[in-house]
Amino acid sequence: MNLKLILLLGLVSLFADWLYESMRAVVPQYLYQLGATAAFVGFVFGLGDALGYVARFATGPLADRRGGYWLETFLGYGLQVAAVAGLVFARDVWQVASLVFLERFSKALRTPARDAIISGAGGRGSGGKAFGIHAALDQVGAIAGVAMATAMLYMSYAAQAVFTAALVPGLVALLILYVAYRVGKVKPVGRGGGVAVGRGVFFFGAAQFLLGLSIIHISLSMYRLAEVPWLASLLYLVAMVAEIPASLALGFIYDRSHKTLLIAPLFTILLAISFMTGGVYLFAGAVLYAVVTSYADVVAKAEAAKLGAATSLGVVNAMWGLGLLVSGVLYGYFTDVGNYLAIVFTAASSSIASLVLIWRLVTS
Repeated sequence: MNLKLILLLGLVSLFADWLYESMRAVVPQYLYQLGATAAFVGFVFGLGDALGYVARFATGPLADRRGGYWLETFLGYGLQVAAVAGLVFARDVWQVASLVFLERFSKALRTPARDAIISGAGGRGSGGKAFGIHAALDQVGAIAGVAMATAMLYMSYAAQAVFTAALVPGLVALLILYVAYRVGKVKPVGRGGGVAVGRGVFFFGAAQFLLGLSIIHISLSMYRLAEVPWLASLLYLVAMVAEIPASLALGFIYDRSHKTLLIAPLFTILLAISFMTGGVYLFAGAVLYAVVTSYADVVAKAEAAKLGAATSLGVVNAMWGLGLLVSGVLYGYFTDVGNYLAIVFTAASSSIASLVLIWRLVTS
């Protein structure tokens, strides 16, 4: 295991997460202030996250064909800084939405390539640990960013002030990325051709689509608390804190047991119930949300990396993103009309379907 490279890329993600998670901790409330509905917020975050994943259908194979992976990684992080800088000047819902989409696309551009580097740095038999360590480090940055946003909102700073402050860690991330490139190179594995994608990749991708369809995006829980902006950010902070132990635990457990793949669908059902109940249970839901997203960032990535290289990572993550798109718009609409039973029914049905597919994968 190339621990130095894993730690350096973890630090890059730490400061990059500080940048974009502070932005995401503010955008739902900012859209609410600009007059957006819950359905629109669900659409923005659903389509944004879907774009961040679905575009990997293209960016993953592109990274494998080019090989090396560093160019895509640098471009992705640079575009992310540019998107948050643009939010400083955004003043209507569609300007904000467009920049959220750009920020998510930047993640799609860099992530398959960066994850291929992490997988190579982890070496055989340590993929779960490598992704777990990396995910835990980037969550430290997420906590710092959301804590900063929450404190600034509590002190009555405007959203634009948060976006401006977030640019500093974004620039630090680019600097550390350059250091990682200079001292921690891994041997390219995709130059000059593509990587074949087997049936198992699409099978697992289908399970991830259904899992994405079953999760209620935390932006909708934040929207329900948007009348008190700092409280909504605090909810997001709870999720970010919970992701650190969840990421580390899931990474180490996955390396010991393939059945870790079965965990996430059970948590999305409980998440739907907590969302329906509302009130203080939204904070319990934030912890459940953290477990599922940690699963997607650690377990699903490690499994996809086993099945192939950046191409497989791109396909699996894209299917997860498509599920997020559908669930964001659908659950946003149900929230607007107050039909929480429909949310629970839809989430539970898709979660059980995902569990069945994953069970077949584990036992085959």
